[in-house]
Amino acid sequence: MRIKPNGDSGIWYVSRFVDDHNQDLLPAKFVPYLPSYRKISDVNLAHIDSLRQVGISIPKIYESIAAQAGGFNLVPFTKRDMYNEHMSDLFWSDRRSQDDYKIFGDVLAFDATYGRNKYNLPVVVFSGVNHHNQTCVFATAMVSCESQALYVWVLRKFLECMGGKALKLVITNGDRSMRLAIQEVFPEAHHRLCSWHLLRNVTVNVCKPRFTMLLRSCLLLYHHTNDRLWCIKTTGAHNK
Repeated sequence: MRIKPNGDSGIWYVSRFVDDHNQDLLPAKFVPYLPSYRKISDVNLAHIDSLRQVGISIPKIYESIAAQAGGFNLVPFTKRDMYNEHMSDLFWSDRRSQDDYKIFGDVLAFDATYGRNKYNLPVVVFSGVNHHNQTCVFATAMVSCESQALYVWVLRKFLECMGGKALKLVITNGDRSMRLAIQEVFPEAHHRLCSWHLLRNVTVNVCKPRFTMLLRSCLLLYHHTNDRLWCIKTTGAHNK
């Protein structure tokens, strides 16, 4: 297809079009290897897990499955797919993060809005604020989906990792699965919405700049007032 501008009107138009596909289609024998066609069946998953439990490596398992199928070209998935299937959910927290949580973990932000990675998995971040108003990360998780059941698993791992210290107040973006998971694992915790998400939703849905500005002022005023109260209390404690 060739497009040119009209010299008089300046409007672009199609000057030449060939109604033939200009690229060769993928041969049928390679179609099963396209990402949208590759799939590990439940039977193969169970077989892979059983072999992994006895210490057999992924390459050896793949060779075994290929031998049973009659050749590598008859296996409906790749070796990389097996690695991706093997690690679906991951929770991580180091000792420094756990020590920070012991001191600054009364208020925690539970955020799953971070961008996805090369594994196409959402990243969950547990963070808080220290006494210098700096963000500190308590734990992170990479999950295969954003369901209530999986959030329950993440929160229970978080509770176990932090020595059983329960949350007192948790801030989220209002996701329903998150809210239900928090109610199940931390029934005594207070749940609040993130001010950043509130302002973003108001900006997108209300579309009234003055209202957004007033709401932002109220939120910041509350934040600065708490900062001043904290400074007064801290100063008073030092004076004593």
